[in-house]
Amino acid sequence: MAITGTQIKSSGNSIKNYFINKVTIQEAELADSNYTDCSVRLAMTDESNGYKYTLYINQNFEKDNAGVVTGLKFPDDLNRLYLSTNTDMHVSDSGEPNLDVLVGKQIAIINYVSNGKYKRNTWRCVGSVDKTNELGKEFETQAAKGYPKDFVKPEKPNSNLQYAEKLLAGETKSDDGLPF
Repeated sequence: MAITGTQIKSSGNSIKNYFINKVTIQEAELADSNYTDCSVRLAMTDESNGYKYTLYINQNFEKDNAGVVTGLKFPDDLNRLYLSTNTDMHVSDSGEPNLDVLVGKQIAIINYVSNGKYKRNTWRCVGSVDKTNELGKEFETQAAKGYPKDFVKPEKPNSNLQYAEKLLAGETKSDDGLPF
């Protein structure tokens, strides 16, 4: 058997339990929610494989004494959605956003391995299709903090494998003087 090419050691950091998908918004509609002021249901299609996704973007509003919307409360996920699609957001005094401008727009979403009800889940934050690396870094930062709670972190590389690599590199020696 002949050998062609060279081998490159993998760092072990290449394992990740999330995927960044570029999707097109097919439908955007208001959904009822008992927990937030505004809930937008997005029906999306992945252009690369035709897979359909559903994502809910939830938003609470700051309101004056008369109940008129005056601003967004943290986190401003609705604003992020509009920024990611390069469209202007208009929210009525009663809290209804202009959803028709979102149909046909592309966004980046993150799907991750979940230990919840479903094996895969979609992260609530979206990003621009031009800045998927930033979205991935933001997800990794949040995952390091423990969010989303149902995210299954990748397994750590096998400690025996790490020990073997150190041994072969001559960094570790056993107590009996033998190199193994």
